[in-house]
Amino acid sequence: MSKTSFYSIMILILVITFPGLSQTRTGKLGIGVDGSLQYMLGAGTTNSSPAFGGGINFSYSALENFGIRGNFCFSPLIWKGEDGISYSTDIMSLNLYAGSDLLPNSTFNIFPFIGGGIAVFSPRDSRGRQVFKDGIPQPNFDYHIIPGLCLDWFFNELWSASLMGEYVLTNSQYYAGRVDNNTTKDSFMRVSLQIRYYFFDPAFISKMLDAQRDRTKRSK
Repeated sequence: MSKTSFYSIMILILVITFPGLSQTRTGKLGIGVDGSLQYMLGAGTTNSSPAFGGGINFSYSALENFGIRGNFCFSPLIWKGEDGISYSTDIMSLNLYAGSDLLPNSTFNIFPFIGGGIAVFSPRDSRGRQVFKDGIPQPNFDYHIIPGLCLDWFFNELWSASLMGEYVLTNSQYYAGRVDNNTTKDSFMRVSLQIRYYFFDPAFISKMLDAQRDRTKRSK
């Protein structure tokens, strides 16, 4: 390995793991907005197109290495029925996630998680029609199981951007038209870009200013 490569790697490690005030300190609360992209995966139709959504989100650090996050989002799915026509299935969901902050003191953080959600959606058959059974509309409530991974980038103590990838497992076959003789539930991918602002208690603000003054004194 060349000296240039070695020094480059060392600088990258220092940037990522540089200790400071914890970016995911206990009690830190963040609230923000997000834009998302959804794509249909298993079961139902295989003729899917990307669809764009959005919502609001929050992040709460219960412990330095353990966090709780959630969002309320609109996540449409676009797919093509057996008649060759494109349809949209609209989904409104409230989701909650729990996971581990692997790099709590770093500018960059990795947050693997497992979560769940409740959803309201418009059930569709393979021709995009509302689904009925014995003359009764099928329930439009559903629940989701959601594993995933989130990458956080903290600009400073108050702002961050996150890239969040989710694999959404549903409990219905009618998100994108049920396929005959297929008992597999529908699933889809959701990737979102989130921007958050963080709130602190007054005591922490004082500690942060004191720490900054100490660093300034040491640098002189």
